[in-house]
Amino acid sequence: MSYREENELKPRNGHTLIVGILGRISGCANQKELSLDDQVDHGKQIAYEMYDGEIEFRIITTKGKGERLDRPELLKIENWLNSDELDLLIVEDLGRLVRGPAAHRLCGIAVDHGTRVISPNDFIDTNNENWEDDVLNACKEHLKHNTHTSLRLKHKLMNRFEKYGGATPCPIAGYIKPDNAKSYSDWVKKEDATIFIREGLQILKRTLNGEAVAEYFNENGFSPGPYCSKDQWDGRMVLRFYRNPTLKGFPQRGDKHSIKHHETGRRISVRNPNGPRYREEPHLAFFSPDEIDPVLKALAEKNANYKRKKNQNGTDSRHRVPKKRTRAFGQHATCFYCGFHYVWGGNGMTDNLMCSNSREWHCWNSVGVNGPEAAQKLLEVVLDSVATLDEIDSQFREIVQQTHAGGPEKLLARENQLNREEEEIERERAKLKKFFKEIDDIDGDFLSEMLAELKGREKQLLLDRRALEHARSRQLDLPKSTLELKGILQHHLEDVDIHSHEFGDLIRELVPEIHVYLVRLIDGGHLLPRAKICLNLAGSIPDAAASTELQQLLSRELTLDLFEPPQRELIRPEAVRLAAAGLEQREIARRLDGNPTQTAVWKALKLHQQMLEQGLTSPYIFLDEPPDDYKKLRRHKNKKYSFQPKPGYQRPPL
Repeated sequence: MSYREENELKPRNGHTLIVGILGRISGCANQKELSLDDQVDHGKQIAYEMYDGEIEFRIITTKGKGERLDRPELLKIENWLNSDELDLLIVEDLGRLVRGPAAHRLCGIAVDHGTRVISPNDFIDTNNENWEDDVLNACKEHLKHNTHTSLRLKHKLMNRFEKYGGATPCPIAGYIKPDNAKSYSDWVKKEDATIFIREGLQILKRTLNGEAVAEYFNENGFSPGPYCSKDQWDGRMVLRFYRNPTLKGFPQRGDKHSIKHHETGRRISVRNPNGPRYREEPHLAFFSPDEIDPVLKALAEKNANYKRKKNQNGTDSRHRVPKKRTRAFGQHATCFYCGFHYVWGGNGMTDNLMCSNSREWHCWNSVGVNGPEAAQKLLEVVLDSVATLDEIDSQFREIVQQTHAGGPEKLLARENQLNREEEEIERERAKLKKFFKEIDDIDGDFLSEMLAELKGREKQLLLDRRALEHARSRQLDLPKSTLELKGILQHHLEDVDIHSHEFGDLIRELVPEIHVYLVRLIDGGHLLPRAKICLNLAGSIPDAAASTELQQLLSRELTLDLFEPPQRELIRPEAVRLAAAGLEQREIARRLDGNPTQTAVWKALKLHQQMLEQGLTSPYIFLDEPPDDYKKLRRHKNKKYSFQPKPGYQRPPL
């Protein structure tokens, strides 16, 4: 297809033609990165055929599914088009850009901003009058091809499964799948695994507890399957294992299938309404159905009451809600000691949070936090901080004015800073590679820690670049004063439901860091959770990320008590004042609110005396390790316990 006869290209800047080229592969095993180079070379060839002058190429090559609408390169391309700098955009075929009608939208944006789009394999040129029909027809063909291929593969694999036991999955624990295996008939059982699997079923039958079986498996060295992400069994893994019908000699296929989520273009796995298909393979059976089915039925009856209740419409309230999207504090707060996040269901209580690492016996901090109460306390702290914004109004206005006035220069300075950070990361990565080549015996924990740190910095760099690209494509939208910012925040925060996912999303923006640690009164007693929080009142303003000065002005570190003070500490200040006035303890007890006992007054005065003796202004002390005299905290005494912090985690200063 020749483009020489079409309208002549003229650089909008008067001297250099700016050409964008996109290359994409899905990342499947049969696709090579060499294909990306081929796509780029094809695009350059077309550009040189169309224009004889100086050309500047802007290239994006990426791996990802074409149906995905949340790919970061799509945002980058849209920013390119909105910048009114691009003269020409070349994609080998529209499916390289995105599959489906979203390609028509991007082509429309390009036309609106004077950018010509060419797709040689689809014979599309937006300079043609009928380009919209061509784009829609190409989108239709790409979608049709995807749908047809998907149905063909599903039918083919199911036919192989039913016909001769083909299309086998990865093997689970207890089975060997030879390298040349074509069907289930080639699989063999591990004879040395039989004793563990059968004994595990007997333990499960007696206890109806997956953790008991997991402990037995781990103690006796019976490992999970070779494709399992964990190297140790837990209760949930055990129950999934025994529910697998392959153990009865009836492998299945089609229990779930994938459907498209049209908002993001992602494929999600759901239960197949037509149910799975089974195939009888007696040589794979560890049990007969009569042996294992009653145990599974008893487990289902025992656990029936622990399922999440359905709402008034009869559906699960978490239906198709991502596990990462949860209420405030859940998967957000971080354990100060090990670096893992807090999760709901702490110590068997629905509204309690606890360290997820503690559940795995790898952290001693098993003290729970009441989630709704913590969210309410956090909301009050945020509202109090919002109320003080007037004190920094003049500084705020000055920074906003400088940001708007400095515009391109500030963005360029920010880009240069990000480029320097990227170069520094690459240098450190190169040093690590050289270091690891020179040393034979490398500590695995050290390696994981270094790689995790680099990965975290790269992730933050990517987020900063996205914010910069977003800010560069248009005028920054920033509040003009703290009064306007206060109005925005109060609109979102007042009368908010602290149990809602929306509140959780907002709190993650305003409070990006929450580290929970433990304190205790100097005279003993329960361990109490306290949090160090990093508050960023600009977190919900997307364009504020482009101004480091603005974020620094609106950020602060605070300490938040996630507990109610014990009675002796609650009454201590007033009890000390009345005692100094000469009142006896019994009279003090009568005058204090809450009707404390004389014993409580005595404990409060004794606590104050200890503070004076130790020269303390606060009765709370920080706990760096589990105290020996606290009998309720015994997780670290269990033989399964081993402290394993998150790789690369470093405790923040308190």
